[in-house]
Amino acid sequence: MLRLFLLIGCSLRALAQMPAFEVADVKANKSGETRMAIDMQPGGKLIMRNVPMKVMIVFAYHVRPEALSGPAWMDDERYDVVAKAETKSDDEVRQMMQALLVERFKLATHTERKLMPAYALALGKSGSKLRPSDAAGDMRCTRAAGQPGQRRVECRHVTTAFLADYLQELAPRDFTVPVVDQTGIAGAVDFALEWAPRGAGDDTGPDIFAAVETQLGLKLESRKLPLPVIVVDRVERAPVGN
Repeated sequence: MLRLFLLIGCSLRALAQMPAFEVADVKANKSGETRMAIDMQPGGKLIMRNVPMKVMIVFAYHVRPEALSGPAWMDDERYDVVAKAETKSDDEVRQMMQALLVERFKLATHTERKLMPAYALALGKSGSKLRPSDAAGDMRCTRAAGQPGQRRVECRHVTTAFLADYLQELAPRDFTVPVVDQTGIAGAVDFALEWAPRGAGDDTGPDIFAAVETQLGLKLESRKLPLPVIVVDRVERAPVGN
């Protein structure tokens, strides 16, 4: 019981420090439909329709479903959310969703580490081909024209930790487990990467794994690594307030 009180107290302190939606309407969805939708609109508006509790938490904390542990009912109970705040940042919207879950569902969590399958982003045999950034600047990545049937991205002033996360976004079909930066490279780097997406019908270009090795001087190794897992200690089924 003492542990639960401590968790609730920590959650309330965290809630006070988080950005919050200006207005938010949260309702249980009892339609029985299986389809769901999440729409993050420009300007900080978030619309969720028929979304399970587990998906709401996964969205809020920006983690994979396997990195969340909690009651089985979180897969079944579904909700609608319409929320608005003046922001242009997706990260802030996710933080606001965390605050909303604490406020409306009394969500309390802690983080543990668990050995899980992952790809380690490591140095290749020939060493890194990433270019150190010349000077401080804004982190940015842009899509560029590549060879027919291939995709190309050019990034400036990013970290290898960002690269590890970004690879999962660029080629989600290829990465069914997390990518973890283990290059040991410090500081900001620049790079360009061009690859043939899996299933694109063009076998002449390198896949994402070969492109990372030949163009960036890095390699992706399948390993079991200690990864953070969010454990739900408490969450209510029925939302409070509106």
